[in-house]
Amino acid sequence: MPVTDPVGWLVGRALPRRAVCPDLRCDDGRRMDTRADCTACQMLVLDRRALRARAFTKATTALAGGRLNRSVFEAELNACWQKEAALAAVRRQQAAQERHARERVWAEQRAQYAAQEAARQALACKVCGKPESAGMCGRCRDERRVEELVAEAIDVAVATWGMASEAYRLDAVRRTKRDMRRAVDQAVTDLLAAGDGVFPESVALAARLTAELHLGALRRRAVSWFAYQPLAQAEYKKVFATEMRRSHLHDSLEEAREVAEEAAQTARFNTAYALLEDRLRTLRSARPAVEADAEPNWYAQAADQVRALIRPAAPERAVSVRRPTTSAAAPTVSSGEQTGVGA
Repeated sequence: MPVTDPVGWLVGRALPRRAVCPDLRCDDGRRMDTRADCTACQMLVLDRRALRARAFTKATTALAGGRLNRSVFEAELNACWQKEAALAAVRRQQAAQERHARERVWAEQRAQYAAQEAARQALACKVCGKPESAGMCGRCRDERRVEELVAEAIDVAVATWGMASEAYRLDAVRRTKRDMRRAVDQAVTDLLAAGDGVFPESVALAARLTAELHLGALRRRAVSWFAYQPLAQAEYKKVFATEMRRSHLHDSLEEAREVAEEAAQTARFNTAYALLEDRLRTLRSARPAVEADAEPNWYAQAADQVRALIRPAAPERAVSVRRPTTSAAAPTVSSGEQTGVGA
């Protein structure tokens, strides 16, 4: 019969691996990954040696004078082997029973999770009533996310340019809300003007993506503003001086300056980011707690389930980004800095 797979023939017929070692990395007593002696094989050798020693002890103590009879020793050794084999069979049976029990529990948990997931997917949207939307359709989720992004942008603007006084705070809120609404409305207008047949879900998604981009740009401007404040400047100078004291480690003074400048700029912007986050935490901690109708985190619930296992369409309507009835203004925190709202 011709050999069509030489590698498979070599592994399966010509060079079969018949090792009794439980370690799959073992090849005749040597590890294939490290080429060192296999510790599992050594343990098997020690176990067999201990078994023969027990059989020898029993065979010699049963006879007078401590003499050894070959047939008695072989019978005792065979009895020890039979006992070990029986215990191993019991252990394998117990392990199989435990494995089957775990598999049954896993199957029950998977079925329970599938039923819960099916029930969740069958829920209608609690905002627009669209059936089979898992409690909230993508369009309403994107519209809600736009409002959350607007509130986050207002927090960033107030934390950066509105901490000096109430007038600065109100101006930051007004400018940020106006600019973000304008960017979102412009993106929706451009998408609707691109052609007919635009899905409402696409319009809501475009609004959310635009709001995310605007918030990202606002955060970058805020970090850049904090990067040139006294604390960040002091961090920049300290790191630059520290790096320049090690200029002898570089080939030239220009190379040392480049390395020091890069490290100092990194330290400056890390400090700026920390200052921004500290301001945001201050604002949010001073704000009264409001009971929010938070959407359940289905990803976290599914992750918990996985960890436990290891151990008709709604009618068309005009798309608009809903405005909150009250301003998401942040409380005033006094500061001695005179700042203005960045454009």
